[in-house]
Amino acid sequence: MPTRPVVRARFPACIPLLLTLMACSVAQEPLPPEQAARLGRMHDAGIAVPLTLYPLRVLGRPDTRSAQALGLVLEHQGMSTLEVAASAFPVDADLPWAEVPARFGAFVRQQATGGVASGLHLYGEFLGTPREGPQEVRFVVVDGHGDLVVADRQTPNDRAFRRTAGRDPDPMGCATLVADRLFTLAAWRRQPQAVRDGKFARLWRELSGAPDPGEVAAMAPRLAALREATKTARFVVLPTIVPTSVVPTGHDAAGAGRLAEALSRRLGCRARPAVGGGDIEVTPDSNEQKRLWDLARGLRAAAATQAADADYLLIADLGIGGEGRVAYVHFVVCTAAGDYVIVDWQNDQNELLRRAAPRSVEAAERYLIDRLARLLG
Repeated sequence: MPTRPVVRARFPACIPLLLTLMACSVAQEPLPPEQAARLGRMHDAGIAVPLTLYPLRVLGRPDTRSAQALGLVLEHQGMSTLEVAASAFPVDADLPWAEVPARFGAFVRQQATGGVASGLHLYGEFLGTPREGPQEVRFVVVDGHGDLVVADRQTPNDRAFRRTAGRDPDPMGCATLVADRLFTLAAWRRQPQAVRDGKFARLWRELSGAPDPGEVAAMAPRLAALREATKTARFVVLPTIVPTSVVPTGHDAAGAGRLAEALSRRLGCRARPAVGGGDIEVTPDSNEQKRLWDLARGLRAAAATQAADADYLLIADLGIGGEGRVAYVHFVVCTAAGDYVIVDWQNDQNELLRRAAPRSVEAAERYLIDRLARLLG
């Protein structure tokens, strides 16, 4: 069970909101007064506090990319003074979690210059398997002296887990859970507009292989042309990419047929599913933008063989999780020549998708058609 202490000791008067949040949690062990004071200082420092993220342990190995994913999520919440440590925290796979905070604190002290490191330091672990998905997400934060500030564990029994890692069972979903818990335990207010185009956003954009700004800008007149010609446009829809739990091959030809029919009915255009394959392979990646642009590049490459008697091609990539929850809806439209027209991504951090809350492949398809209709409206 996660450690969510109710604090009964005397506290600094500066953290009443923190006390309220903790009082709503299930009581475990009382928080020691020294740790309570450190947590209070963390709250007072606010989201501008320097935070060093150490490579997270994923599938039994330290993973810098997952730490960068956490940096991106925290940056989106308004944190601006973030770093990813160059060296990983060495920890044995069989070390009990109860011993990790002290061991991590000692490591931070050893790494510090002059015996005291700056800011806060975070290490975490994502437990699970590719087949079963995440089963536990846990993390620890220590201060510059290596002293414990907060340690947290979440499993599928916890609401925060189900809302994040349960819906998006990859490192990005787990990173979102860590960020959610960090802000909750520190009683911080999110400021999603505070950091615009931060260093983690720039890093992930570079890693995604997104086209240069000129190519992105060129999509606008193509979209305008499609708006003008929607009623006469001819579409070919390639097999939808879905998890193998939905379709064993990961490519849903029947879904392409449903989308083509819905396109024709909703937009008044002429649409048909691809004939003779058209499957596009997209390598799973915690960088969602990379997955999106890999999808776009795959559609561009398919235009040479799939665009006969068509003006446009469309492909969708649907992230369907447990209980039919939809973690993301990606789709791409390109011209018969392979020029991008629409490259759109919506995930469960987006207000539109959260509000629609699709719970099946068919509901995700309807959401996609609605989204496309709005873009062409």
